[in-house]
Amino acid sequence: LVCSLGKAQTRQPTCASLRIQSHLCEPTTMQSMLLLFACSAVALLPAPARQHRARGVMRMGWGDPPVWSEATIKSNTEACAGHRAIELEVPAETAQAFETAGQYVQLTIGEEKPGFYAIASAPGKATFEFLIKENEGNAYLTSLKSGAPVKCSEVSGKGYQTKEHFDGDGGAVAAQYDGFACMNVLFVAGGSGVAPLRSCIEAGVALELPQRATLYYGVRDDSVLAYQDKFDEWSKNYNVDVVTCFSQGSGGAFKGYVQDAIKAKGVAVPRNTGAAVCGPKDMFTATKELLTKEGVFESRVLSNF
Repeated sequence: LVCSLGKAQTRQPTCASLRIQSHLCEPTTMQSMLLLFACSAVALLPAPARQHRARGVMRMGWGDPPVWSEATIKSNTEACAGHRAIELEVPAETAQAFETAGQYVQLTIGEEKPGFYAIASAPGKATFEFLIKENEGNAYLTSLKSGAPVKCSEVSGKGYQTKEHFDGDGGAVAAQYDGFACMNVLFVAGGSGVAPLRSCIEAGVALELPQRATLYYGVRDDSVLAYQDKFDEWSKNYNVDVVTCFSQGSGGAFKGYVQDAIKAKGVAVPRNTGAAVCGPKDMFTATKELLTKEGVFESRVLSNF
């Protein structure tokens, strides 16, 4: 079926005609998976402090030592059991370098081993917010009080490339997706992996969609469900409905894992669907396999790492 949709053409103006799927397509072949970036700390050897660099090199690769700047804890509160919601005041240059939801920084104090943390707030703000799962390796950070100094690295990572794969920037709808515009978006989170997806949602990724987006949010039970106070706001202001998936305990919109909830509901117009995913590697792999089997383009199942 070929048709012309004003909403979709706004998202992909270079495409003369856009397609809407009327049937499921055969699944694509799964490529080897990269380890998904989660939001808990990853131990690294401490690196010596270096002088600040110009903004032009704020996005560095894994092979480069971090460039540290001084930041300050603005607030540190409990987000849910075993998780802290930390807001950090960062230098203006660092804040300006955060341009894409899903990017991350390294945080540390003194000679402690740095951890990698996805930024949970949307780009364009003067502060960075984080959802950090507590463990022995990051207790030096999660126990800090307001006003405490922290070392913050440059902003790193590609983040979720939604402008290309969802919005069609650069002619992606015609070049990569056979004219199938993205009109249905799924956010799929496991545990603290909801942090960069919150950034995506509040950056307005789903605002211009012709139908409502869905966040599938999987946790053990209600005690470790973060951002419950934001669900209504996401629904009213960001066009996103939340489906909570509890693997244990009672409550939740679905009993089981996020991939099981997606399978039970089904994927509407898979060829017109995109997904942003963050969580444990097994969850990411199972979710991507399911979505591609349903007919979603493999390159439209996005990680932030």
